[in-house]
Amino acid sequence: MSESAVPPQCIVQAPSLFVLVCITLSGTFPLHVFVPALPSAAGDLHASTAGIGMTVTLYVIGLSIGQLIYGPLSDRYGRRPVLLAGLSVFAIASVSAVFAPSLAGLECARLAQALGGCSGLVLGRAIARDSSGSTTLIRRLATLSIAMAVATAVAPIIGAQIVGHFGWRSIFSSLSIVNILVLLAVWFVVPETHTASGNFRTSRYLKSYLALLSSPTFVVHSLGGASATTGIYAFLSASPFILESRLGLSTQDFGFAYFSLVVGLASGQSAAKRLAGRVPARYALVAASVIMGVASVSLLIAYLWNSLSVASVMAPMIVMFFATGLASPFAISSALDVDQSVVGAAAGLYGCLQMGYGALCTAAVGLSSGDPTIAMISALIASSAIAGFAFRATPRAQVRATQEPVT
Repeated sequence: MSESAVPPQCIVQAPSLFVLVCITLSGTFPLHVFVPALPSAAGDLHASTAGIGMTVTLYVIGLSIGQLIYGPLSDRYGRRPVLLAGLSVFAIASVSAVFAPSLAGLECARLAQALGGCSGLVLGRAIARDSSGSTTLIRRLATLSIAMAVATAVAPIIGAQIVGHFGWRSIFSSLSIVNILVLLAVWFVVPETHTASGNFRTSRYLKSYLALLSSPTFVVHSLGGASATTGIYAFLSASPFILESRLGLSTQDFGFAYFSLVVGLASGQSAAKRLAGRVPARYALVAASVIMGVASVSLLIAYLWNSLSVASVMAPMIVMFFATGLASPFAISSALDVDQSVVGAAAGLYGCLQMGYGALCTAAVGLSSGDPTIAMISALIASSAIAGFAFRATPRAQVRATQEPVT
């Protein structure tokens, strides 16, 4: 999966940017929109906090696995048929979730949702690359990144309103309807942007993955980047039980509280843009890990002093999201810069490791038998420590001060 520039004569007519955004969001939006519904779904299905938390963990696992398989499949069979197949799986899984009779049924439906919806996350970017020149591609990918960040903040608000008025199952009904519309849009307006490869070989991708895993630079940036960016999934899993069940925040207010997190995320991304080319990436990454550590320790202090409140939880998390926004562009840019001949494979493997770590964090919270608050704080502290150790181990000579991060 080379990320080399597409020759002008090979560029096909690109689908509209709006369609590309809808395709890409089909992977991540369903993850965040269901978060406000966790307590309600747990009560209705007579599930424990750990059990209902697995619906988040399994979804993240599906996103992790999907990022490794959809790229190779689309190289072999073309973008369009693979995308249509993935979105169809997502639609069927969403309908199954509406009628899930038990927790086990809901967990299976969520895993299938992720495996289907991940096609949009991966192939939306691939279609943008196939159908754009270098300048247009940068603009389109930047827009997709902004849309994903906004969706992360808006999704819980939408989910909270749906749950408050129509119940948690209505979230999946809504996702089914929206996904069918996206599926129809792909069918009618998205052309094939990549000719199926007759020389596809799985071994070529496996060798690329193994080569990347043997690179210390790739490993430390992937490990540090994953812990810095998806360690916050521990909060994603525990937050409805902490803010709603423990601290009494209403479902609707919970959604708006999440919106404040995007302020921290956007501020971190803005800081990364200003620092790019001015300071070595290693310094920015180490600084981000320190900020994460301070924020997570402040949560621990509030918990130990029995002074948890909405403010004492959300303020450190806004700071934590700032650190995530600061670290993410530098970490992924450094990881993708290891070998220009395997940028595509590096992007897929980085995404897999990133979501895989996020799944571990949600599982650590979901499977804890005690208070999810201390499990969440422990996961955040551990993530901060891992990020700090990894970024400090970054080879200084291989992190250029002039490096421009991916945004």
